[in-house]
Amino acid sequence: MATRKGATSKLVIKIAAGMNAAGKATYKQRTFTNVNPALTDEDFLSIGNKLAALQSEEVGGIVRQDAASIIAG
Repeated sequence: MATRKGATSKLVIKIAAGMNAAGKATYKQRTFTNVNPALTDEDFLSIGNKLAALQSEEVGGIVRQDAASIIAG
């Protein structure tokens, strides 16, 4: 059976950065690392919304990025 080892999570907030030559919105990212991977998606969204409210630019999205090693167990 495979197990997860070394799980990590990041919270990424996409911030509007302007428009490209084609008129599409471009974004920059604010990344918060070392977030507890045991948090629920609702917790991530709540924290993301609170951090997004502090931004002066328009927020284009809140993303959760999880990573872990998979080992045979």
